[in-house]
Amino acid sequence: MIGALAASVTITAMSLADPKGLRRLERLRSDIERQQQKNQQLRDENARLSRTVKDLSPPVNPAALERAAREQLGFVRADELLFKFE
Repeated sequence: MIGALAASVTITAMSLADPKGLRRLERLRSDIERQQQKNQQLRDENARLSRTVKDLSPPVNPAALERAAREQLGFVRADELLFKFE
């Protein structure tokens, strides 16, 4: 009984001190969390891009086309003034 307890305590202490033990497990958990957040950001971006493709596919939504031209190409209407601050 005492031998099993001593062995258990020894194994626990070794795993806490071993870089491949609990510290590594915690790093891996942290990596998983970070990757899950990145995956969610990518899913959100994919959904946004899918909506843009849908809006710009025939029949084209004129408001979406104008928004894309303004945001991506910097287009302005002939009767508008563009003020650029840097």
